[in-house]
Amino acid sequence: MFLVKLLPLALLLNKQVLGKAHKMDVIRQWQNISWCKPDWCFPSMSKETNELLRHCANLPKMELSDDVDELIKKSKAFPIPFPIETVRIEKLKLRRPIEKLKKNIVSTYPIIHERVLLLMTHFLIYKREFGTSIEKAFYKDMTVPELIDRILKKRAVTFMDANDNYKLLSGEEDEDGWESVGTLQQKSPLVLDNCLSYDEIKLSALVYVSGRTECINDGTRQNKGVVDEDGAETDAVIIGLIGARFERKFRMDYEDILITEQQNCLENGYGEEVTPTTCLNVLKTTYVRNNQSSKHMWRQMWSEFYQVHSYTYEELTSYITLQDKSDEQKYTDRYVPLNDMVFDNEVYYKRLSVMAESALLEAEERAKEQEREAFLNVIGCGLGVWKISPHQSDVYILTFLERIRAFLKKDLLNHVSDINFAYIRPSSGILNLFSEEKRIFFESKRHPRGGINVQMENREPSAKLKGEHEGKLLVMTYPWDGNAHPGNEFWIGSLSGSGDPAAACSTQISELHNAHINSAVSGYNTRVVGKHGIKHLSEYCSSLNT
Repeated sequence: MFLVKLLPLALLLNKQVLGKAHKMDVIRQWQNISWCKPDWCFPSMSKETNELLRHCANLPKMELSDDVDELIKKSKAFPIPFPIETVRIEKLKLRRPIEKLKKNIVSTYPIIHERVLLLMTHFLIYKREFGTSIEKAFYKDMTVPELIDRILKKRAVTFMDANDNYKLLSGEEDEDGWESVGTLQQKSPLVLDNCLSYDEIKLSALVYVSGRTECINDGTRQNKGVVDEDGAETDAVIIGLIGARFERKFRMDYEDILITEQQNCLENGYGEEVTPTTCLNVLKTTYVRNNQSSKHMWRQMWSEFYQVHSYTYEELTSYITLQDKSDEQKYTDRYVPLNDMVFDNEVYYKRLSVMAESALLEAEERAKEQEREAFLNVIGCGLGVWKISPHQSDVYILTFLERIRAFLKKDLLNHVSDINFAYIRPSSGILNLFSEEKRIFFESKRHPRGGINVQMENREPSAKLKGEHEGKLLVMTYPWDGNAHPGNEFWIGSLSGSGDPAAACSTQISELHNAHINSAVSGYNTRVVGKHGIKHLSEYCSSLNT
């Protein structure tokens, strides 16, 4: 397993010019970065987790419909009006081959990482044992595919800003109130039957959707759905990914990655009373079932997922010495002081690894399926308004580089030729990893092209691949949200506010990634990303020795 290592920046690079391409042995000798833990353990297995996985193994094969007219009918029935018409399949069928549109429909599916699959089993077990009275009844007989299906369908239409502005499928709009969903304090319209709880939103941020798409323009932020096909790829794959969100205090990734005096205390369930590998089956017999034990068990579940200790702020600050560093050096240590908070780079790396591995292996799968080479365009998920520190961009790039190199060594990316980082702004230290042409070439004698080209170029997401890249399969990523339908602000007419609505204005995600419109976006059609590639949920679970 490849371990990322780092030398002082002056010694990092060994640049070599090889022919026209500026290839380089990027990292000849790295010192260990303390937060890079690629061999972290999987969540534990128990009788209950095995039962939930066995159910997944016995799922009947889902019959997918490629009926364009049926999809148009469902699209028209969607309760929220479309702000533009140009991306809808009813318009596209007038100028695109109908067989291609059919393939796009049935090619779409949800994606989860194999670690997340196990986390979902733990989530259901936790809610049955430690949830509120409403949650215990609600999750009593729920299966993993039902949970995924719920995550895809019960989300808000739009969800944004620190005060959780939302619009529901009912058309109702307001802000705040999501913390009460699933509790005795929940109030209509934010009730568990109709909406995701905040705990589910956190899980939902680890569920992605991928599918083939038509592109009507190059996807620039200001495209607003104007048809301009000359500069766009007509055939591409698009993946909705979700980054770490720090916008809402004490929720989602804030709980795991930030250590603060107010949050990380015994009253909120923090504190390492048990080892991070102890499974819920043991833990649930250890604690009296009260509110504090419920909070502690919630923290233990996530600590086990990330394989880290659950420190209180007091424990951590007495255990380590924090040193202030410049923004350009904050990626080098595990614990980074940010005013009155501490940022844990190890947990952030692991959170990003789940996303990076999913994107890389999905690009490989799609290209292999079409017998083509993939050009993967990676955008910064969670590096906009959700970001809390500039150094996150550095860890983001390094995590992808480390995962690329590790997968390349295992021959898992033989159909990926190029990976591009677009509109990500790392520090000068990370930029120095790349040549003057902003390229790195990771060599591998077993790779069909001798290795993978990694570059930094602010290309538009669906811009046509030209020159040396012409004919490759464009695999795009776009920044989605754990509690919004594809497009998010798109549904309130804000077409250029972020990459999410921009993608909805240039591709088919508003219909094809929408679980209410495309029946292929279903928990029963989920793919699992694992160390052996991508498999259908039932196939993956059948391969486990449970």
